[in-house]
Amino acid sequence: MPMTPTIVYSVALDVDAWDGVLTAPFHTSANLALASALFLTPEDALQAIVLEAVTRWRLPLFIASEGVNGLADGDERRLSVPLSEPDRARLMAAALTFEHQVLPPFTRAVASFVDMRRPTFACPGHQGGACLQQHPAGARFRQLLGPEVFHVDVPHAAPELGDVLGHEGPVQEAEQLAARVFGADDTWFVLNGTSTANKVVASALLAAGDLVLMDRNNHKSVFLGALVQCGALPVYLDNVRDERGLLGGYRLGALDEGHLRSRVGQICERRAGEPRPFRLAVIQQATCDGVVVDAAAILARIGHLCEYVLFDGAWAGYEPFVPALAELSPLGVQLTDSSPGIVVTQSVHKQMSGLSQTSQIHKKDQHISHLRRYCTRPMFNAAFMQHASTSPSYPLFMSLEVNAAILADGEGERHWRQALATAHALRDQVVHRCRLIRPLMPPVLQTSLEYQAQGVLAIEPGLHYVDPCKAIFTTRGQSEIPACIVAQYLRDCGFTPEKTDFFTFTLLMTPSSDSATLNRLVDALEDFEAHWLNGTAVLQLLPSLRAASAPYQGLSIAELGERIRALYRIHQVELRQSEIFSAMGAAQENCSPYQANQRFVRGEASLQRISEVAGRVAAEGVIPYPPGIMCIAPGECWTATLVGYLQAVEDLSAQYPEFAPHIQGVHRIGDADGSVLFGVFVLD
Repeated sequence: MPMTPTIVYSVALDVDAWDGVLTAPFHTSANLALASALFLTPEDALQAIVLEAVTRWRLPLFIASEGVNGLADGDERRLSVPLSEPDRARLMAAALTFEHQVLPPFTRAVASFVDMRRPTFACPGHQGGACLQQHPAGARFRQLLGPEVFHVDVPHAAPELGDVLGHEGPVQEAEQLAARVFGADDTWFVLNGTSTANKVVASALLAAGDLVLMDRNNHKSVFLGALVQCGALPVYLDNVRDERGLLGGYRLGALDEGHLRSRVGQICERRAGEPRPFRLAVIQQATCDGVVVDAAAILARIGHLCEYVLFDGAWAGYEPFVPALAELSPLGVQLTDSSPGIVVTQSVHKQMSGLSQTSQIHKKDQHISHLRRYCTRPMFNAAFMQHASTSPSYPLFMSLEVNAAILADGEGERHWRQALATAHALRDQVVHRCRLIRPLMPPVLQTSLEYQAQGVLAIEPGLHYVDPCKAIFTTRGQSEIPACIVAQYLRDCGFTPEKTDFFTFTLLMTPSSDSATLNRLVDALEDFEAHWLNGTAVLQLLPSLRAASAPYQGLSIAELGERIRALYRIHQVELRQSEIFSAMGAAQENCSPYQANQRFVRGEASLQRISEVAGRVAAEGVIPYPPGIMCIAPGECWTATLVGYLQAVEDLSAQYPEFAPHIQGVHRIGDADGSVLFGVFVLD
């Protein structure tokens, strides 16, 4: 991966004479982020795009001939035309210096290592991709990904690159950069997603029998890490899922201290009277449906009851750079030694710039470092090493570091300002061009983004807000269109929505979301509405279904929608879903998740049809995906509501499998008549 500098020019330049340098004319260089140095006319040097790049990135600028008023250091930046050898050397040196310094420490170290092109006799065995060239499949795989990704997949045995497990050298510098950018005391880069990051935190802070205060709507990794693996005992907070299907929010009174101590007393009367009965609380800082909690407000209500609080920010992380969300960030809260320790996990790949599976853990607890409840860095890192691979992927690690670098020094605010504007523009277009599909948020930024749940009991006030960077649309308007049909149409049109619920779908906005693509997306939504109203045939509108045409033969898209809606009504899926994702309506525990899993591992469980498991004890968690939340945990008893919900999905899967949600922990059982039924494992 040689770092080849790029000179962007608008003056006469003998480009053929520049060996080992890329050159690009200024008038075709819309993105100066690729430039290593600029050599421009005085007029071009004063263009806004140039001044911004020079100011923001310290991009070297050289000016042909005479100096220009308004530019500092004019004499140093002026070069003669044609270039003399000394001037050419100055330009080249500046470009090489910029190319080297613009990379953050770890990525720079990897780039320098790769530049050496030295033979290695260490893993990985593909040896920079050379091994792949020996077979047609390998050669095409290398061609698909590009050769450089294999060059940067370098040996972890190279000591000059630092130690990912020991956090030394450039590795330490990379994580310190992220800690500074996000406002943490310490940061760990995690290469197997926030699912692993949450388990690291649980392993560091929880022992068997500890009490953990947690959302019923926490991600499955919290259940698995805290309850199944560590053996902690849960006290669930009462969450809601409103009538629109939006996940998030605490019922009024859910955070009341007396209520929580009473719940603790049901487990252990002695602990109910302790000042801090909970070793850890796990708060869903942001949900996949864009509901964000105010961290300071949460800590004011429950912080004094907890030794540590983990904010699962898998669906957030960028809030420090969005003015409407910045005050909600857990890493910006003022802390004292009476505050709990703070840990935040973030999925850097969701709406930030990391590669898939990249996550990070931020720890902010120096304010309690003198107290017994403090988790030291060596203790925390021991838990990290339990879950981290000894063969880390350096491309993943580099993307975590680069994500921090592109958000540093005010760049994050600039990036997310554009994302926010794009999200508002998208909503505005849908409002003005669509009739059946509507945004859940208004198209213009309000002074208050406070979230109001619909169709449920009152929620805790002054606590929940809406993330404006998640564009959520409802299809429950004049026609009540199942959102899964809209999502399938978008996929057939070449778009990939993030998720759907019964009557909502979500599009994630990022700094790279561009207006041209979003215009095409709104065109597609407008066209879909026309097809819906005009009775277009399903197989004409959705060519992806032609291979499984039997259920859809002769149906219009509106008729398909009515049949799916009828299934929703018959099975009362929205009501059941709301109940099962609330602690108040959750299944009752028969034994702890840890105990249930131990029995499952020992083979003390059997697979039973879902229609026959009411009252039985779950051996395995069941997880609708998305959002990846357990509707029943191991050790809990199957209720009629849970059984009915899965029977609804079973029915939908039997009739229209392409529109059924994916559910983990459910297994297909063949019946004598050839039909496929759902089964789950229950304890014997």
